[in-house]
Amino acid sequence: MKITSVTDAGGVTTATIENTYTANKTSDFASELGSKLQTSASLEKIFEAAAEKYGVDIDLLKAIAKAESNFNPKATSKSGAMGIMQLMPATAKGLGVKDAYDPEQNIMGGAKYIASLLEKYDGNISYALAAYNAGSGNVAKYGGIPPFEETQKYVAKVLGYLQDGGVTIPEEWSTVVSSGGVCAAESSSEDTETTLSDVLKSLFTREDYEDFLRLFLERLLTRLDEKAAGSSADEDTAEDEGDEETSTTKAAAEKTKNNSDAYVAYRNFKNTNRIAIYLRPENSSK
Repeated sequence: MKITSVTDAGGVTTATIENTYTANKTSDFASELGSKLQTSASLEKIFEAAAEKYGVDIDLLKAIAKAESNFNPKATSKSGAMGIMQLMPATAKGLGVKDAYDPEQNIMGGAKYIASLLEKYDGNISYALAAYNAGSGNVAKYGGIPPFEETQKYVAKVLGYLQDGGVTIPEEWSTVVSSGGVCAAESSSEDTETTLSDVLKSLFTREDYEDFLRLFLERLLTRLDEKAAGSSADEDTAEDEGDEETSTTKAAAEKTKNNSDAYVAYRNFKNTNRIAIYLRPENSSK
């Protein structure tokens, strides 16, 4: 990495960085995340992937992360900035970041954002950092780094990290929990926290679900028939109630059985033989 620094008469340092990566800014990284299972991921590998994907020097990304949050994925500022790269809610949404506290999405979002700023300011890293901290509007308003103490200190801090040879990720954040993407694909199966749903899906097929529901409905229908038959037997022994009353009771029992939800479901099931109408496991094919 090559950094060229120039200090003007006012004492403000402007630096330009040369990138050796080829940027790919057309794709939405959030939509490309593969696995939704939580996995243990190396923060270093996430930075490497983000640097390669968006054409930003990895040392610059890590310097920004150190200045912003010291690599804390759960960091939240008073203004509402979130995660390792301290993305504001509106900025995160515009970048396609669905979970700003997910390390991979956050770093990818920060890399995409700083890449766009470097392109906007023709590689002027000082202006890009100022815009990252104070917004492009303030850079345009003041024709360069805004006269804000916080922003000027921020730019100097990040440039200082770069001049010192980069930064090292703290041991406590070297491995983080992420939701997928390129790093998840490199994780071993031992790192994956498999859910109960995944286990059930691996043990039971769609046919198993159909067989289970068929047996359940058949058993339920048998119980309904037994109950109806029992009611009929009781009515036959109650001669003192009269033939008309007995006939009415039988009809009511039969009507109750035929109109019960379980019986209707079973009858429809036999007619359609489509178990998916009653039980549609998540992610099962239609």
